[in-house]
Amino acid sequence: MTPKTLIPVDDSETTRQTIQAVIANQKLISRDIILLHVVDVHLIQRLLPEMQKQMVYESSVKSGNRILERLAKPFQDAGFEPKLLLELGTPEAAINKVVEEQNIQLVIISRHTGGGKLRDILFGSVANHIVHSVRCPVLLF
Repeated sequence: MTPKTLIPVDDSETTRQTIQAVIANQKLISRDIILLHVVDVHLIQRLLPEMQKQMVYESSVKSGNRILERLAKPFQDAGFEPKLLLELGTPEAAINKVVEEQNIQLVIISRHTGGGKLRDILFGSVANHIVHSVRCPVLLF
């Protein structure tokens, strides 16, 4: 069985840097990768009136798919054939779900800069949550 690698992605500079690092070290990474983008629907549910939610969901899914397609291109150019996956929910829950359902052996995740130590202590970060919750190795960028 080929090991599977999960790379959660968003539209950030840290994600782009992580992609560049993975490609630069591609001999060390399984060719079987999944790019995951999560649309955080909990923010939509809390912040918007009911009549606007469906429109925002649809727009968010379209935007998420465009992000996935754009971020898959460097992998495809390097000879990978990434599987693209879009999930709705919180990033932490969606990543954990995909790790279990897809039998992931490695998660490669970016840690966003600028969150601040106090913010991370009070609220945590997605990367910190994943490091402590998944049952496979995590490579943190």
